Amino acid sequence: MKSRQLQIIWKTQDTLEAWNEYLKHNDYKNKIIQQTKCAHFRTQMHELSEALKSIWRFAKWARIESQLSKKLSQFSSLKRSDIDHMITMFKKKTEILQEKFFFSSSQANVSDIAKSFISLTVSFNSRITEDEVKQTIRRVKADKALNASDISNRVL
Repeated sequence: MKSRQLQIIWKTQDTLEAWNEYLKHNDYKNKIIQQTKCAHFRTQMHELSEALKSIWRFAKWARIESQLSKKLSQFSSLKRSDIDHMITMFKKKTEILQEKFFFSSSQANVSDIAKSFISLTVSFNSRITEDEVKQTIRRVKADKALNASDISNRVL
């Protein structure tokens, strides 16, 4: 809770001191969490080693479960309303899902749209004035280049 409060203080004040205080408390919180996890693991291992049945259960798990490969998830069987049996083959399942969710695309009917011509030519004044150049140079941040020439605006 204190870590979150210090983070809010740092975001509102935006000072180095607030940031350092937040980091210090966050590191402390992480250290406490790590110590708690280690203590819990040690307690669990101690309880496991005390009970004779538990140690054999643990040994059996280590020998069997940890060596098994993970099973791949299975895709459930499908049943369509027009077919009375379950579909179990993967290829058939994918075909059914494809026809259900991915419709075949058809061409749009554009016969009702009037024929029109859009002109793509754009006219513009090709003469650039000296004032436009000066305004462009002033708009760029100080000591930044306007293009790939790497000449800064201060030089220009």
